[in-house]
Amino acid sequence: MTEPLKGVLTPPRSHENTEETRHLIHDTILDWLKKQPGSDVDAIDYDVSLFEMGVDSLGVAEITTEIEALTGKRLVPEEVFELETINELADYVDSLQAYRKRVVITEEVLPEISITAATNGDLLEHYRRLNRRVTKLKEDDLYFFEPVISEHDDAWVVADGKRMLMLGSYEYLGLLGHSHLKETCIAAVEKFGTGHHGVRLLAGTTTVHRELEARLASFMQAEEAIVYSSGYVTNLATISTLVGPGDCVVGDQWNHASIIDGCRMSGAEFLEFKHNDLDSLAEKLVQCGGRRVLVVVDAVFSMDGDIIDLPGVVDLCRKHGALLMVDEAHSLGVLGKTGRGVQEHFNLDAGDIDIKMGTLSKTLAGCGGFVAAKEEVITYLRHHARGYIFSGALPSGQASVAIAALDVIEREPELVDKLRVNQEHFLSGLKALGFDTAKSVTPIVPLMTHTTDIALAMTRICRAEGLLVIPVCYPAVPMDAPRLRNCVSAIHSADDIDFALDVLARAGKQTGLLA
Repeated sequence: MTEPLKGVLTPPRSHENTEETRHLIHDTILDWLKKQPGSDVDAIDYDVSLFEMGVDSLGVAEITTEIEALTGKRLVPEEVFELETINELADYVDSLQAYRKRVVITEEVLPEISITAATNGDLLEHYRRLNRRVTKLKEDDLYFFEPVISEHDDAWVVADGKRMLMLGSYEYLGLLGHSHLKETCIAAVEKFGTGHHGVRLLAGTTTVHRELEARLASFMQAEEAIVYSSGYVTNLATISTLVGPGDCVVGDQWNHASIIDGCRMSGAEFLEFKHNDLDSLAEKLVQCGGRRVLVVVDAVFSMDGDIIDLPGVVDLCRKHGALLMVDEAHSLGVLGKTGRGVQEHFNLDAGDIDIKMGTLSKTLAGCGGFVAAKEEVITYLRHHARGYIFSGALPSGQASVAIAALDVIEREPELVDKLRVNQEHFLSGLKALGFDTAKSVTPIVPLMTHTTDIALAMTRICRAEGLLVIPVCYPAVPMDAPRLRNCVSAIHSADDIDFALDVLARAGKQTGLLA
């Protein structure tokens, strides 16, 4: 049997190679297990799930890294997460092409290669296997992702045909339906049309783009700003442009996926430090050994709601001569007296953060992303960041929405105060009920459920009672840390929050999470 084709023809694997891979993976997992406290295993079953063995998400990451080093193959983490046993993982690894050397297929070997997949010609079996968990959730009526919203009325929505209080939205200041934003957007569409004339460097730049970049630079206390068409692309393109092979990029282990992907894509050596641990960051900076270094951190961590120890990070970056980039996606409009973010929150100088990244899709109630920094950084990104150069411009209507949102934040600072009042109301209420809210000190409030089953059961109960909560489970968070990830908004009334607390209390008791 041969493997499915993956872009180029590859020689069929041998039975001996498959057995060798199984033994290699077995030994790698066994070595990891032996390092865990209280573990005294000598062998493991090839058909037992990794989860049952006690391999958590961090373990999967470490084991994946080790397998890559031993085999010279690049594994896709999202696919590894769906593979349950050693046998499945071995089959997957054997199907991959080594990235350290190019396999040259000559005419002599072509006749020996069959295009028949190992799945007897079923080229989609690979994807069906990786869809098993999603399929099972749908069969059990426990698939709560992508709820379809058909109506929006301030803090309430109609989702999947049912009116619910929204407790999962990123619109922290409640600007999504604000009249000023809507009127400004309509005016821009009437003037510039619904789309754009191309990429920004060619014919896609309008006066609205220039105005938005000037406003963002002023708001973030930076010299200049550059706007991208999505927040994900902003991190991916910026990080992979600022550093490359021979450099070093260092990030918090709880950073957003877009940051992690940008770090990996850069080709620089990528080091992760323990979450919000300055000693660990210092160790990683020493490992960088005098190379050009970029440190990237979230301001507010999107799954836990805690805040980076920015003063300490700034001090270490200055000591080690590292550039500092901070992702303000969840801090703009949230932190600081006037909502200007984590820099204002800690009362730091304008130049303490070298590169300030943010999104237009959360507090600013539109879509897109931006970077604010010194002129030379922005000029370099504008002419070298592939995600900017080769992506269509953000439509002028959306750019105008962000400008209008900045207008509202600057003239209605009381919205930021209202958000903090609601945040404290919700957090203190959950704690009084006995819920574990982890380290949250922001409007992102995780409700830790300890098991995935409880997270899904609570979601079912809450949505049946009209509360739209969001379950977050492995691999988005560690296996032992599933949760409901809730987001409070300034637009929530006190009655809305009391309603949410009542529903969550009943759900907690019905599922046994609360006594």
